[in-house]
Amino acid sequence: MTVTGERAQQIAFTIPYYREGVGLMLKADGKYADYAALKAAGSSVTISVLQNVYAEAMVHAALPEATVDQYDSVDLIYQALESGRADAVATDQSSLAWYMTQNPGRYKDAGYGWNPQTYACGVKRGDQDWLNFVNTALHEAMTGVEFDFYAKSYKTWFGKDLAPPQIGFPVEYK
Repeated sequence: MTVTGERAQQIAFTIPYYREGVGLMLKADGKYADYAALKAAGSSVTISVLQNVYAEAMVHAALPEATVDQYDSVDLIYQALESGRADAVATDQSSLAWYMTQNPGRYKDAGYGWNPQTYACGVKRGDQDWLNFVNTALHEAMTGVEFDFYAKSYKTWFGKDLAPPQIGFPVEYK
């Protein structure tokens, strides 16, 4: 889940396992080549996004003049792009990477990300043994003996190759 100060008052967070952000997905054969083209098009661009109280401001942080179409389900934001009702989808970068990996050659990343968010696991406050266990499991998946399995998952789901952890002095102590 996304780490926030409000949530940290109710639960304990593990070490982060992912840095999320918002990206823009385009049709590979669509009208716009990339983020610069979307921004240059100004108010003639329509962006589909999942409906929430921050959606309009979030899209306008990247594309100040764009028309924002909000939909009440994730599948509808992608259908808007597919049907031509939207020129791009504003979505989590992990979702964008997954969607592109599952549909090779059909979609592309506009090449701009914003609105960074830290993802971590939530654990019941006061359960230090469980927190230590989950932190150790995450840490070793990202940097240790379980790295190959972790990297394979990234490749499968997001189409990304992770650089293997450097051997030698632990990066955490540099």
